[in-house]
Amino acid sequence: MSRSTIPIRICSTLLTLALLSAVCAALPPVHPVTNIRQIAGRWQGQIKFGGGSYQLFYLTINRDGRLIASWDGITRYGKVTLEGPRTRFSFYIWSGNLDYLEGNGNRVILMKEDFSAWDALVRPLR
Repeated sequence: MSRSTIPIRICSTLLTLALLSAVCAALPPVHPVTNIRQIAGRWQGQIKFGGGSYQLFYLTINRDGRLIASWDGITRYGKVTLEGPRTRFSFYIWSGNLDYLEGNGNRVILMKEDFSAWDALVRPLR
């Protein structure tokens, strides 16, 4: 690495950290889900697989816990369950944690697949 690329890499790293902290600061606090009805509805956001790019992601959560997720022409069906203090989701080959964030008029769902194959962030569909 040449001396001229070191400041560029430092600036790039600092910019990335600043953007990440700004995004995280903009998210409301996590709230426990005590009833699936809290998160039932239609949601829209983005999904990212591994090192790939973000794709438009739609999520429907029914009051009985059934899930319908779609992105890039793909539709998957699954279930949301309450497992003690954690909210979990499962699809045919994937499962993971679902975090519900709410505050200041904002509602957000974060989904993180157990083996980091993908993650998604959605907000209520308007």
